[in-house]
Amino acid sequence: MKILITGRPGSGKSTMVGRLRDYLEGMGFSVGGIITPEVRVGGSRWGFEVVDIASGRRGLLASVETEGPRIGRYGVNVGVMDELAVPAIRRAMLEDDCIIIDEIGPMELKSREFRRTVDEVLSSDVLLIAAVHRKTLQSIKKREDIRVFVVDPEKRDRVYLRIIDLLGDYHGMR
Repeated sequence: MKILITGRPGSGKSTMVGRLRDYLEGMGFSVGGIITPEVRVGGSRWGFEVVDIASGRRGLLASVETEGPRIGRYGVNVGVMDELAVPAIRRAMLEDDCIIIDEIGPMELKSREFRRTVDEVLSSDVLLIAAVHRKTLQSIKKREDIRVFVVDPEKRDRVYLRIIDLLGDYHGMR
């Protein structure tokens, strides 16, 4: 099963993915993959990191000062996706019960290897929970095992409970 979480910026996609990760780990499931937290400097968003969930390794994904392909005001470090994110996701495909990818968006998709790896994950049997940029969602192939959830601040908790129910039914966790 593939659970894709989308919504407007600031809607709680990453928070939702984090809550689901905590839930799965609390149930004894192994979780791997990546998260891409923002980096703030002086109260303003300066950039984004990519973090390997299993090892804790970090790299700078994008910043206002990074040279590389641009997404808005951020330069993207494609190399960190190829050298850190892709191996983390590939390892999770082999070793973990669930893959977390937060986020599949324009910055991350600047990496050809990341795009290829996401396609492999989508074609695999492994459980995926991913935050997906709303403009990226249309490019992901529709498959029977993909469930898309749209979050917004008003219905975040209801969506979380619906996903927990779905996970319980899927994995017999209840």
